[in-house]
Amino acid sequence: MTHPFRLLSVLSAGLLGMGSVFGGTAETAAKMLQDALAKPGARDDIPGLAKRIATDYVERKRPVPGLGHPTHKPIDPRTPVLFAIAEKNGFRGRYVALLEAISKTAEKKLNRTLPINATGAIGAVLSELGFPWRICRGVAIIGRAIGLVGHIAEEMR
Repeated sequence: MTHPFRLLSVLSAGLLGMGSVFGGTAETAAKMLQDALAKPGARDDIPGLAKRIATDYVERKRPVPGLGHPTHKPIDPRTPVLFAIAEKNGFRGRYVALLEAISKTAEKKLNRTLPINATGAIGAVLSELGFPWRICRGVAIIGRAIGLVGHIAEEMR
């Protein structure tokens, strides 16, 4: 039997490894979306807003928060599931629409596949739910903790 402290140390190491790239994009994507839609009149022109945001990131040669994945192309299979659950419960709205539009615009500008990744989807859905962007990384960490426990259980078998 595995000592309980070993399990905790493995779980802790996995969670401490979540920096700005893994999990942090839930926060930065939510901030990008919430800041953009807080501007007066922004909600009336999602395509124009998406174009401005994507252009800004591309021109600065910065990755767009919540887009892209090294493995999951052309789509991150977790994203449609998260969006479907949000829609089923009445929470697929302007934040999700804006992130989808940003993804399409950035793909055209960069001429490459940039799927909405799971943490981007989490940031958009949490924004729909009214969570402040500063909380979104914490929720992404909860999901990572569950996944790590699953990996540990698999290794123990």
